[in-house]
Amino acid sequence: MFKRFNIKQTVAFGLLSLIVVGCASYTPYRYRFSLLEQQNETMTVVDSDVEFRFAPSSENIRVSIKNKTDHGIILMRDKAEYIDPMGKSIMIHYGSDYVDEVLSFEVENKIFATPLRIGPGAEMTGYVWVNNWPDGRAGQGPSTVPMVSSRIINLMTPLLPRYSYEGSVKELKGLTFNLILPIDFIEYVRDYTFTFMIDDVI
Repeated sequence: MFKRFNIKQTVAFGLLSLIVVGCASYTPYRYRFSLLEQQNETMTVVDSDVEFRFAPSSENIRVSIKNKTDHGIILMRDKAEYIDPMGKSIMIHYGSDYVDEVLSFEVENKIFATPLRIGPGAEMTGYVWVNNWPDGRAGQGPSTVPMVSSRIINLMTPLLPRYSYEGSVKELKGLTFNLILPIDFIEYVRDYTFTFMIDDVI
């Protein structure tokens, strides 16, 4: 009986070791970014009408937009885009939660994201994610895979590789990516383009 216990203990230890080694092999990449707009290290861009603040990561970009005008302005989400370091233009989600954005996109069968209004003097904060849902839809109905939060998260495409199994980062250092945010000022639309550099990644 003692021998059987030792075998079970050895097997349990072996499994635990595999889990630890597996977790260790997927250490997240660490990025350092800068905003090239006006060689800005504070990740803030201000003009007479709008103030933008950014916090980029490998998964998404937190974006705060403050309306400095005395009238409402509109973020035209359906025309916003992310241009990755390889120059590929990608649709984006902008919102507070990725799963909620995807569920809204799927359940309401949206082709375009609805514009977001920012009142005079107000500020809005959200996250920019890659919108790959037209290619990764979970679908609805009895013949398709159920649409659940865990499946949506598993299908999430990050802006940049987070772990080694998502891709190599050797070539990314020194490259740039862009975020284009069109703002409707009622009388005209201005495309704000922001260029970020990947200063370092390890």
